[in-house]
Amino acid sequence: MGSDASRGNAPVSACADHSRFVQRIRRRYPQALAALADLTPGLPAREHLTALVERLQADGASLASALRVTRQCMLERLAVLDIERAVPMPEITLGMTVLAETTLELALAAARAEEDAKVGAPRDDAGNVIDFWIVGMGKLGARELNVSSDIDLIYVYEDEGHTEGGRDGAMPITAHEYFTRVAKRLYQLIGDTTEDGFVFRVDLALRPNGNSGPPVVSLGMLEEYFQVQGREWERFAWLKSRVVAPAATVASGRALPLRSLVTAFVYRRYLDYGIFEGLRQL
Repeated sequence: MGSDASRGNAPVSACADHSRFVQRIRRRYPQALAALADLTPGLPAREHLTALVERLQADGASLASALRVTRQCMLERLAVLDIERAVPMPEITLGMTVLAETTLELALAAARAEEDAKVGAPRDDAGNVIDFWIVGMGKLGARELNVSSDIDLIYVYEDEGHTEGGRDGAMPITAHEYFTRVAKRLYQLIGDTTEDGFVFRVDLALRPNGNSGPPVVSLGMLEEYFQVQGREWERFAWLKSRVVAPAATVASGRALPLRSLVTAFVYRRYLDYGIFEGLRQL
């Protein structure tokens, strides 16, 4: 007998119902899956995932639990779409990227709100609230996440300063201390493993000075690092970098100074023979 291709027939798609992974998620999260199905029958977008998290919280789930259950529902949907050939592979990796961006956005907002309630908002010398950027590297930066990818992140805050102090009399702390706490809370919300799994495994090893460096750096600290210690492989790593949260800071252009700093580091104005040799070795 000839093949499907020789007979001119379209290849037969598999049925996701036979996947043990899909079966397991459907048994454990039927109500959440039904809620996602109500929101959209196709590839979920940011607004659908946000709405699902909010619906789960309205039903009594903590944010950490809601984020993890949303991931499980997204994985089930992506498995079905992929196995049954409903969307091409780039749509699957984009879907995982949207999941990362959405959950990071929600986790960052919650982490900042919690710290603001404790010690007040961080402000610079002019009295402006200091911004904080989650930079996605690697596959996240390139919008190429697969369903088993971890996320490579670098945390950068806009400027130095101090918090206002808490309403209950808590003393002000430095902006660096504040954002270090935010980073710790982000890991708890995104990276900790609970009974519902994790949202994403988080890797901060690409930050300045790697695992020996602080978890968060100011824009000024990053600039100094690039000028004094930045290595050739880091120029390549930062090629795929982009701010993935908060979305508002990207839309407003407030993160443009960070992009300008990175561009000047990646694309050097002058090269020397040492650079060429470093590229050869890399």
